Amino acid sequence: MTQLTDEAGSLVPADLVETRTRDTYGAWMRRALEVAKDLCDNAQTSAADDPGWVASATTPDLRYTRYSGEPGAGADIAAGVDAGWLVARGTGDRSAAAGCLHGLTVAVKDIIDVAGLPTRNGTPGGLWREPTRSAASWQALEAAGARCVGKSATHEMAWGVTTPQVPHPADPRRSAGGSSGGSAACVAARISDAALGTDTGGSIRIPAALCGVVGFRPTTGSLHTSGVTALAPEQDVVGPLAADVRTAVAMLEVLLGQALTPRLTDPSGLRVGVLANPGRLDSAVGHAYRDTLRALAAAGVELVAIESSLWRQAGSISLLTMLLSSGREHAASVHAAPLSFGGEARALLTLGEQLDDDGTRALVARSRRVLAAQTAHLFAEYRLDACITPTTPCSAPLREVDTVTVGGKDEPVPAALTRFTAWASTVAMPAVSVPAVSVPAAGSGGELPVGVQIMAAPHDEHVCVHLALAVQDITRRTDHEQ
Repeated sequence: MTQLTDEAGSLVPADLVETRTRDTYGAWMRRALEVAKDLCDNAQTSAADDPGWVASATTPDLRYTRYSGEPGAGADIAAGVDAGWLVARGTGDRSAAAGCLHGLTVAVKDIIDVAGLPTRNGTPGGLWREPTRSAASWQALEAAGARCVGKSATHEMAWGVTTPQVPHPADPRRSAGGSSGGSAACVAARISDAALGTDTGGSIRIPAALCGVVGFRPTTGSLHTSGVTALAPEQDVVGPLAADVRTAVAMLEVLLGQALTPRLTDPSGLRVGVLANPGRLDSAVGHAYRDTLRALAAAGVELVAIESSLWRQAGSISLLTMLLSSGREHAASVHAAPLSFGGEARALLTLGEQLDDDGTRALVARSRRVLAAQTAHLFAEYRLDACITPTTPCSAPLREVDTVTVGGKDEPVPAALTRFTAWASTVAMPAVSVPAVSVPAAGSGGELPVGVQIMAAPHDEHVCVHLALAVQDITRRTDHEQ
């Protein structure tokens, strides 16, 4: 394993953002390597204990992860910017062929190709292209009758948990989350009925929770990601965002080509894991989460307290995977044209080069296998149908800040917002974020949304749907009573 250094090595030395990002993430990377080594050294569960989970988590069909087409010549972004959320207007025809999604308006994240619209990846010029063929995911939705209203803004290269150019629809001082922040904000602001986003470490679920919409991450490798700019193919997925569970599920059924909606939403009899110690939470998030759990228990769900550190370790493994894989995907492009990328992206897309040696690659791969096997063992030991956590430990943080206060202590925004989402990403679990209740935002005079996250075993999307519908029914009843 290569000995890592503290040397920043910025491609553009005068760029303080790049230097600061290298320093910050370099320190996190070194700590993450220690977590990965400890996880592997102390592993008591073999990857052979559950080959199904391990296969899903470590060997998604990587044929589906490369975008099609060559980078374009850098044409200007099309007119039609709407509050920073839509970066290019679509020209969809309302008379699209009838289908199960007929008339549904969809904003498509700007790393996903839509034929005839530019794909800009949120960069100043890096990997721009003019696709003549749509991504497989958009082709499926369009064939079912959905209509693209435009491309939605993304954090640059989808590498981040905020979308800096996108204000929160309920409070412009706050972040809409990311990297699919434009997609979530379009839905929350009713610019579109739904949206298509991507999720590598939480990029659908985080903005869905912060903006008060539904965001669904399917099992890794379960659908085509051709026509989508890759970040970390081991964890990349495409998924829907919508104002309600049924709309998100209808889109996901089209994407997966299978029925997922149960005839009844009664969740009684399901065994759902609850973290015995979820760590610090905003008071508002804590109240909403506990109220949701009490309501589920009253509805007959069997809540099972689980003792595990896997969800915490997953954050480190996800970070290492993203740094290593995104570097392999894009470092050469960054070196070839560094000013085509912003400072943060330059750092994040090249920092993983330090990890690209046989020993470190093997360590990261093994840590993913161990984490998947131990998660499968946890589900089997507790006989779980699903797990439920807060989606994020806090409501939407202020924009352009590096830290957020959670439970009286400051945390880096990326660490806080991915605290609960990285686990599903790393072990391939499907996961959905569903609005819980709206809570007063300190000093805002208004309310900010809170989300709860439901995770199930790989390819058990139907379990997530069952519980998500139950949570939605509970929340709507509560809101109506208030």
